[in-house]
This record gives sequence, structure tokens and C-alpha cells, in this order.
Amino acid sequence: MAEKIVVIGGNAAGLTAASRAKRVDPRLDVTVVEKSPHISYSTCGIPYYLGKVVTEDALVSYTPESFEKERGIKVHSHTQIAEVSPSRKRVTGKRVDTGERVEFPYDRLLIATGVRPRIPDIPGTDLANVFTLTNLQDAIRINAALGSARKVVIIGAGYVGLELAECLQSTGKEVRIFEREPQVLPSIDRDMAQIIEYELDRFGVKVSVSARVLALVGHEGRVNGVKAAAGLGIEPADLVLLDTGVEPNIAVARDAGITIGLTGAISVDSCMETSLPGIYAAGNCAETFCTIRRRPVLNYVGTTAAKQGRVAGENMAARRVKFAGAIGTSVLKVFGLAVARTGLSSQEAAAESMPVVSARIEALDRAGYYPGAGKLWVKLIVERESRKLVGAQVIGYGDASKRIDVAAAAITSGMRVEDMAQLDLAYSPPYGSLWDPLHVAAQAVLRKL
Repeated sequence: MAEKIVVIGGNAAGLTAASRAKRVDPRLDVTVVEKSPHISYSTCGIPYYLGKVVTEDALVSYTPESFEKERGIKVHSHTQIAEVSPSRKRVTGKRVDTGERVEFPYDRLLIATGVRPRIPDIPGTDLANVFTLTNLQDAIRINAALGSARKVVIIGAGYVGLELAECLQSTGKEVRIFEREPQVLPSIDRDMAQIIEYELDRFGVKVSVSARVLALVGHEGRVNGVKAAAGLGIEPADLVLLDTGVEPNIAVARDAGITIGLTGAISVDSCMETSLPGIYAAGNCAETFCTIRRRPVLNYVGTTAAKQGRVAGENMAARRVKFAGAIGTSVLKVFGLAVARTGLSSQEAAAESMPVVSARIEALDRAGYYPGAGKLWVKLIVERESRKLVGAQVIGYGDASKRIDVAAAAITSGMRVEDMAQLDLAYSPPYGSLWDPLHVAAQAVLRKL
């Protein structure tokens, strides 16, 4: 009889794992269980669906039926797993559409249950037209409500909040952001965040930082305003989006006796196996090993989830593969700006008691005389003692993603700043400068060491 693999969760980590396990060993009986109607969609593309840039269909790579037909993997959508029984090697739950009880036996199990929204402890979050955004179902509900909304308030200025601000403002909505931290996008340094705040203001998005929201207020059960501590009166709102953070969805794993790490996510080893043999975890519900800090952290990046899923899938198919870790590389678009970061920010380095030296420079992304040259702000963060690059941030109107990818490779390889300053990078006037902005930033750091 074929060995049974069960995967709980039908997006990046879960489907990558299921596909890889089946490819490595076609004899495996692989089943995916997903509580929503949708699988295999781009969570990162949802703001652009709400901004009318892409369609709902464009976000979905596979339906449950097409995935099963193409990959030979059974998919049970509308099915929520309530319990994992390691002693019986069973998972049980129910169909959310019919209430029918279901049970799936397994030889090896993957938990890829993702995240759930963290709701702020303020009155009014249960009003109509107040939304969180963690999956495609949320997006479809928001899209339906946006038709009659003119004023949109976004609480939180993280990645999703900033992308939503651009996308909704671009469709003619009046957008206001409240952020409790002293800056937008708290994962980057303050001097870089100011550039984003200027861009938001330039396009008419009102931003309040260091803002404490006291309550959401409504009329006849529907939100119509936001009350903040520093404001006089109520900020009108037809629709409120909560970008107030997420947390790993670990209830099923915790109840099964699986070890939960200090981060609050499922603890896994380098093979993505949990504390219970034969049970794996991957994606946003699992811890990610940070190769700079040398310890597990939370990492809510889709590319990391997919890599973890691939490793888990190979190991469930009886290979022995290890996940190398991640350093938090990401990029987002805020109107004309590309905002990219990798490694540690200055604040994160300070939290690790890591003495660092940093420098920020301004430069063009290609030869200044060539049409289309765009300004970049580049910040490099270097550990003082080892002189190794540990963080980089690139923001600007030019090609930021190219530079952040080079910086990510440099950090991963343990490159020192003097090596970065002499790195052999491609140059031609349409694509770069004689001295790349990364070279210039590295030289600026060296002057401080």
C-alpha cells in the first residue's frame, strides 16, 4: 500500500511540499486539505486585484480540480482540520460548507496553516466594513464593499498597508493611514522611511505616525469613522482596513503536543520536521532560521514559505535535505518608489547588541546622461568588528531590486564591506553607472570604519 502524505494548507508552502513529494516519489498517496474554497493563489498580488490592476482569475494558478488533474494530488477544499492525533496518525475535521465530519490517515504530515490576523484591542472592530486581509476570500469581500466606499482608512503602515494605500488611492479613493509607530514601515530605518512618507504625501495619502487609534465608530452597525488619541473629532471612514499584524496559526499543532518556539511559531529543525517525528511544518506558521542572528525568527515572506515547503516535501519523500535559512529580503512598490530591504535594520542590530556602522548615499541607478536615470537612496549596515555586511536598504525611482539582490547575496556569502566596494558589477550606461550605488555606499561605510 502506498504511503500516505497529508498536507494541511493549500497555498505556497503546502502545495510546493505536496508537489515536490509527489515528484520525488510518484508512488506516494498525497492529499491536500484546505479550509477555504481557493488554493494556489498569489497573496502578494491581492492589493493589485483591489486596485484593479489584475483580475481575481489572474491571481489563481490552479483550482482544486486542475491541480488534482495535473499533479495527481487529491485536494479537499472547504475542509477545516480541527485535530491532529499523532498516536493514531489521523487528522480530523469537517467540511465548512456542509458540516460533514472528515478524517484522513497519514504516514507523514505537513502543517502549513499560515497566519491569522492580530485584531487590535479597540472598540468597533466588529462593525460592518471593517476588514483584515490575509487571504483571497477576505479580498473578495473587501472588493465588494469598495464599490460604495469613498473614504478608506488603513490602520497600520506595514507592507500590506502601504501597497493598499497606493492601489486604492489610484482607483480614486480618499486614503488615510494611521500608524502607531513613529514611522511607516517599521522594518526599515527611520531615515529611509521618511522618503516613503514624502512619496505618500506627494500622491495625496494622508499619514499620521505615532498615532494611537482609540476606537472605530459606526452608525447602524456599519463603520463611519475613526477616533485617534491626537485628533480632534472623528476621521470619516466608509471602510477600514486593519494592517495591524498577523500571528502564526498554530492551534492545531499546539493542541497535538507539538513544540511551539519562543517566537510563537512552530519549532522545526533544518529539515522542517517538528518535535514529533513524521510531522513537518512550513511557511508562515513555522519558525525560520535567520542566518545572521543564528536563531529562529518569524518570517512572513512567500519566497521563504515556498523554499521551506520544497525542503519539507523532499524530506517527506524520504530524502534528506536541509533548509539553509533566510535573511528577510523583500521589495514593495509605493507609487513611484521601489522599497527594498534585506538583513538587519539598524534597530534590529541594536536589539541584538551588535555594534554596527552604517552609511546612506544618494546616487543614480544608471549613467546620469542616459534617459530614464532614477535616483536611489542606498543604506548599508556593517558589523564593526567583522566588517561584514549585515543589512541593506534601497529606496528610489530607479532599479532598487537589482541592488538589494546583490546585497542579499553578499550578506549570505559573508562578504566584507571592502569586498563589496570592489565587487565586479556590470556596467553600461542604459543599465548602470561606472561606480554602482552599492560601490558608493560601501566606500562611504569604509570611511567610517
